[in-house]
Amino acid sequence: MASIKKNSDVIVSADKNSIDPADAAALYVELGWGTGKKYSAARMKRSIASCDIAVSARNGAGELVGFARVLSDFATTTKILDMLIVPEYQRQGIGTRMMQKIESLVAGTDIFGETERKNFGFLERCGYEKRKGLMVFVKKSK
Repeated sequence: MASIKKNSDVIVSADKNSIDPADAAALYVELGWGTGKKYSAARMKRSIASCDIAVSARNGAGELVGFARVLSDFATTTKILDMLIVPEYQRQGIGTRMMQKIESLVAGTDIFGETERKNFGFLERCGYEKRKGLMVFVKKSK
């Protein structure tokens, strides 16, 4: 997939119409988040349309190298559903730029997200704190 590895060549955008659902679905599958059945182009099209914010990062060749989905009431609460960045593009400031884009669009709200332990440092560098006592529950779709 991604061929150019320069942060300066990467464009971060919150234009949902610029995101090809098939590209987004392929990114989820490629990064091991799930199967093509769960992350099909049709399901991703619905997902992008239903999210309040979808942020993309594209390299100089126009390839999707990062993607985030966000729900917000734009008044009190925002939830980052997920953020994916192609491994070759990680640790180059792209995730930080994506977070800054999200934060600028939901200014004045508390922003919540859940992540794996390996990403705690990234969120802390972005100014987030681990919320004490919060436990995540999930009921998987069938």
